[in-house]
Amino acid sequence: MKKSIIIAAIINCMAISSFAQEFGKHFADSTLRLDYIFGGKVSSDGKPECQVLLDGLVRTTGWSGRRNNLVSMPLAGNGRVTVRDKESGDTIYVTTFSTLFQEWLAMPESREVARSFENSFLVPMPRRLVTIDVELYDSNRKKVVEMSHNVNPSDILIVDRSNVNPNPHRYIHRSTHPERAIDVAILSEGYSVAEMDSFYKAAEIAVDAILSHEPFRSRADEFNFVAVGAPSSDSGVSVPRLGAWKSTAAGSNFSTFYSDRYLTTRNVKRVHDCLINVPYEHIIILANTTEYGGGGIYNFYTLTTAGHASFRPVVVHEFGHSFGGLA
Repeated sequence: MKKSIIIAAIINCMAISSFAQEFGKHFADSTLRLDYIFGGKVSSDGKPECQVLLDGLVRTTGWSGRRNNLVSMPLAGNGRVTVRDKESGDTIYVTTFSTLFQEWLAMPESREVARSFENSFLVPMPRRLVTIDVELYDSNRKKVVEMSHNVNPSDILIVDRSNVNPNPHRYIHRSTHPERAIDVAILSEGYSVAEMDSFYKAAEIAVDAILSHEPFRSRADEFNFVAVGAPSSDSGVSVPRLGAWKSTAAGSNFSTFYSDRYLTTRNVKRVHDCLINVPYEHIIILANTTEYGGGGIYNFYTLTTAGHASFRPVVVHEFGHSFGGLA
């Protein structure tokens, strides 16, 4: 199947015009952020030994995700979050994903030491008590680990961030149908306050590049792109091979898994904190550097450099990974 057809199928699933009455029955118009720690290693016989640990729950304003096709996803990914009504046991919401932790399990280091990785997932805030199931799979779709826990929406220890003022942001592209659009947040990384104009220009280039390709070009009305200017203390991003470590909004660095061009961040909660109360369901992070590189993980984030000459094709390429799950 052509890549454009795969992505078009995802857009169709996530941006359907009819309003689903089932959403209002089960969910409020707010977001529950599920923060987890995925950790473990690979045993001497080659089997993953993993754990999924609940790290925290956060409530934010509004729900920007899908309100239709709540219990199905067009791609399986390497993980799945299932929300079940506690009383009836019915599945009321499903999302799928892949993670940096699961990539790391294929690295030689995973046989030598156990590591932990942050992971955050957004689901609509349930109206009643629910059970959350988290499952991780290997590349052969064999279940590696699963964990379940209950969430009571009235739990006083759910951190309420719904009244937090969002970071400065502006829409680069706004759908004519905002109620059914797919919301993509573009986050600044390594831009100081004085460099924010450069960030917004880079965000415009990124959106223009993505919307110049099919199937995005003919489906532009299905997307919102909002640029979020979260300032960094330092200008630029961390380049370990050069001994350069920076204090930045998303805490990203090159040399992920010792691959010079692989640019990622393990500070996933920090990324989501930067986007609090901005409408989003997908994330693109633009790094202020002329170094070549990037990374994209399905339903996780896209991270790419904005200062390199290949910025336009690379941001489209990495968005194909994170939005479309393309290999």
